[in-house]
Amino acid sequence: MPEREERVRLAAFLNVAFTIIEVIGGFWTNSLAILSDALHDLGDSIALLVSWLFERGAKKSPDAKYTFGYQRLSLFSAIFSASILIAGSIIITYQAIPRLLNPETVNAFGMVGIAVIGITFNAVGFFLLKKGESLNEKVLSWHLLEDVLGWIAILVGGVIMYFSEFYLIDPIR
Repeated sequence: MPEREERVRLAAFLNVAFTIIEVIGGFWTNSLAILSDALHDLGDSIALLVSWLFERGAKKSPDAKYTFGYQRLSLFSAIFSASILIAGSIIITYQAIPRLLNPETVNAFGMVGIAVIGITFNAVGFFLLKKGESLNEKVLSWHLLEDVLGWIAILVGGVIMYFSEFYLIDPIR
């Protein structure tokens, strides 16, 4: 399997595995921040799986219908990934408004543990795709870098909530 395709495939499967962990952890901690990130990562997982398939298709040789080949599938995949990110952001914002008005108690200690796992999984995916040369890999690596930064915010928020019980931080994240 070519190196580019392998990196995207591995990042996709890491993201799918972590999305499952997030859903379980989000319900366990009662954290909207984690549940919203699970929704976000579900979108990431779909984008990564589609990207992996498109990276495979982009390697096809030219034929009678596509005389210049299929390399533009990689560009289409980058546009698809960016669209997933925008749609997920809109859905997450819509879900956060009720919790801003009525914050709920969360398991802050559990949030910190899940955040450490989140930083690790997303950082591995980021560094795998950062090595890539295609536009698709670059967009996906930026997307995963954004996820690392989001998990750092959850980690900091979890620590603050653990010591202060100021649960409004959860939906703000």
